[in-house]
Amino acid sequence: MSAAIVAAAGISVLAVFFFLVESEGLSDGHARVRTQILNAARWGFVLALAWVLIPVAAQSGPQRGPTILGLIGLVGALMLVPLRWFVRLGGREPLWELRLAKIEATLLANKVRRDPASVAPLKLTDAIDRVEALRTPETAEFCALVVAELQDLVRGAESWNEAGRRAIRVDELGRGMWPGAMPPPDNDPAEATFRWRMYRTFGELMEVGSTGPTPVSRKEFRCLLRVLERYRRPDTAPFIDDVKRSAKGWLAASAADRAWIPALDFSVLGPNGLTEVRGIWGRDAAMWGAELDDADRSGIAADLARRALPAQTQLEGELP
Repeated sequence: MSAAIVAAAGISVLAVFFFLVESEGLSDGHARVRTQILNAARWGFVLALAWVLIPVAAQSGPQRGPTILGLIGLVGALMLVPLRWFVRLGGREPLWELRLAKIEATLLANKVRRDPASVAPLKLTDAIDRVEALRTPETAEFCALVVAELQDLVRGAESWNEAGRRAIRVDELGRGMWPGAMPPPDNDPAEATFRWRMYRTFGELMEVGSTGPTPVSRKEFRCLLRVLERYRRPDTAPFIDDVKRSAKGWLAASAADRAWIPALDFSVLGPNGLTEVRGIWGRDAAMWGAELDDADRSGIAADLARRALPAQTQLEGELP
């Protein structure tokens, strides 16, 4: 009997300790109240079963041993249930559930960019549905931007500049929704803005160079190359030199139907092209905090407005 009391007391102390630790973790993780209740119920059952062992241990009979072992096994099983199961059942606060959905969407997007075949389209559509389910009037723009990113990846038609604008705006909105919880940007606002404006100019060059050279595109292309020169610094000079060398070759090419940089294949810039691109813009965080001008914000609004149109309206608009 005394051994059973000692065992029950020990289990109770452990249960209370784990309950307090997990409750603090759930609070820090912004779990819903029902998640806390589910976890509290788990530890309540542990305590109850621990003290049920005492009268069972006092009994005699052939079933006493198996019953005690069964109760101990049940107590152990309840104590080992992963906390994440309760979080999945009870959920987090909606705003923090959205933050987790955004993080997971970003991980998926990065995998697709590295290797499109590594992620099944169904995973992307599931991620879209998850974000849409969490949309509220307060988070509508944020959700629309995240969904737009995933939709472009599903179609395999991501725009360099639209993706850049979205990344900056998503970070801007996120810092308002989760102050203090967002990772720091890589650069100060002035440097981030410099990189964004250079990124945008390079993106405009790629857009103009998406088809074969024409008299109009040649003129615009050369103008953008002059704009790119404004961003020449010791750390950006090798990239700009490679861009200009590749661009001049494209302009001089006889083929009139060849894109300058097809499918974001930066190898056309030379053997160091991809390395240089990654060195300047290797992470979204390199442009977090950049200043979006009126043209940027108008571009974001126009893109989201276009996506918000009913599918039938879009189809009708495409008819000749």
